[in-house]
Amino acid sequence: MKKHYYGIDVLRGLGIFMVIILHTAFYFYHDIYTIDLNNPTLIITLIGFLLMFAGLFAMISGFVYTLQYTLHTEQSRRLKGMLISALSLLIIAYLYFIFTGPGLIHFDTQSMDESLFVGFINQQRFTGISLDRLLYVDSLVMLSINIALLTLCFKLFSNYFIHSNKPYLLFIFSTLFLVISYLRIPLYPYYLNAREENRWLLTFLLNWFVAKNNPILPFFAFALYGAWFAMLLRVHRFKNTVKRIIPLAILFIILGALGYILAPETMLDREIDVTWYFIMVIQIGLFLNILLCFIWYFDIRQKDQKPISTFLSRFGIAGLTPFFFESVVSAIIFFLITLFIPLELGIPGALIYGIILALAWGFFLIYWQTKQYRYGLEWLHTKFVKRYGGSTKAKKLEGDMND
Repeated sequence: MKKHYYGIDVLRGLGIFMVIILHTAFYFYHDIYTIDLNNPTLIITLIGFLLMFAGLFAMISGFVYTLQYTLHTEQSRRLKGMLISALSLLIIAYLYFIFTGPGLIHFDTQSMDESLFVGFINQQRFTGISLDRLLYVDSLVMLSINIALLTLCFKLFSNYFIHSNKPYLLFIFSTLFLVISYLRIPLYPYYLNAREENRWLLTFLLNWFVAKNNPILPFFAFALYGAWFAMLLRVHRFKNTVKRIIPLAILFIILGALGYILAPETMLDREIDVTWYFIMVIQIGLFLNILLCFIWYFDIRQKDQKPISTFLSRFGIAGLTPFFFESVVSAIIFFLITLFIPLELGIPGALIYGIILALAWGFFLIYWQTKQYRYGLEWLHTKFVKRYGGSTKAKKLEGDMND
């Protein structure tokens, strides 16, 4: 079994590259507050759907951590490293959303709840931190929680992950967790009521499970399906893995699509309802197929690394730093431009601005690679984690990823 899948780096990098573009397009679109959520344009609907792709990162994380755990020679040391990694990433996540993260849009009041630094750039004053930002489960918080939960699973079922030749048991557990995740729909109103009534114990107990935007229900299911994918590759040849994944992935897409068609159209409202749930079901199948395609193309066919895939893979290796700072950088650049040129961006202009910034980050990573990404968040994170359980990310940052 391979120790490293280049296709995963490319896919993760493509995801981060798209996030930078979409964050910029969404938050610098001048008429964002006037979007008709009941009758959105095709491009707005597409951007809204793509902004819901956090589950892809969860699935990649589940795949990678399971792969690393099953191949590690000292499992107990690896578990300790995973737990430290989860804690480190959780700290980064809250620093990100408090200081540098993107704004939270409130359509009802036509206002933006901004992070400290972005708010200072846009309003020339510190606006303070809202409770919404502190409780918001963004993608980094979600990933750190998933790593911690995977650590617990590996600890409790170590023999299964190391020695079992029955990956279908993990598929059954993943599917049960996805079904149980439907409970987020009835639990979410209880969570909102607890917040409104200042019942803080219940609020904090439910927050990571059901709150917006990427809580345990259902995003740990994405990590579990990623773990199942890794287990399949450990037990079977790739061709046999394909035969197991594609039919099930297509089934998820069909069932999710049928449910979505029959449910009310509330995707852009970001309601926690039946429509949301079936979008998650669609994404399970979609993301499994995407992972399969990228691994097949870049690792099984072993295509030569092209300039575009190499460009994107750098985001997959060191993209956390651009992700952390992109909202601040885009706000500074836009502020400087508007000092000289009054500028209001429509959708095309906002997308172009996002693409330019994403490309600029990519060229910065080309230069930074020559310095082994020193002093970036990945470099600091891996230096810390490496003391406890080793890190394949450290090898990637150093440019050493031989199988």
